[in-house]
Amino acid sequence: MSDLIERDFYARDLEEQRSFLQYTWCNHCMEMDLGMVNPIEYELDGIIYVEGDCKKCGEKVVTELDDEE
Repeated sequence: MSDLIERDFYARDLEEQRSFLQYTWCNHCMEMDLGMVNPIEYELDGIIYVEGDCKKCGEKVVTELDDEE
């Protein structure tokens, strides 16, 4: 089992941050691109994720990043 590796979301350039915060999918609202707030970034089993709260409902949203998008 792999350990979770914390990463610094804010080390990304501003355009990348904006993109990751805007283009989301919320499983609770069942809608895309509602946006997220309070992002955290981490790596688990070699996959990088950005997790935050849906701007509309506040539920957790998770975006899986492909090869350092």
